[in-house]
Amino acid sequence: MKSLAMHFALDPILTLDKKLVRQKNGKLLTDVQGELKIMLEESCFFHEPSLALLELGISLKTWRTRDPGAAQRFEYFTMEHDEREGPILAFIKKGEDEWQLFSIWQEFEHKDTVSLNVLLGAVDQYLSELEELLMNRFRIRYSDFAKV
Repeated sequence: MKSLAMHFALDPILTLDKKLVRQKNGKLLTDVQGELKIMLEESCFFHEPSLALLELGISLKTWRTRDPGAAQRFEYFTMEHDEREGPILAFIKKGEDEWQLFSIWQEFEHKDTVSLNVLLGAVDQYLSELEELLMNRFRIRYSDFAKV
């Protein structure tokens, strides 16, 4: 069984407009930027030094709130990127309990699969850590912006 981890770090000099934070303004979706690394076992599958982490969190939470076991795929497109190029991140269901990762920016082709439990564990960990960090630094939650 493959291990999967989604590591992130907010931009250390990131500041958010207090008025936008109070209003829970949608502009914050792309303002909350940071580095994202996705590790498969010991290999870096995906690395982006500046990604809209809050926007990704909302997309993951929306997918996670549906029944991921029944879903065929997760696709993340950012507002800052042309969708015609393909998803920045995708989880593709290959079998009953088999999921494959894909990204137009992937470091290598991932031909193996991960189980749904491993995938959901990585997503849940990302969401939990993101929520905690956003609360500690800015007093906001990704759930303030999610429509799930």
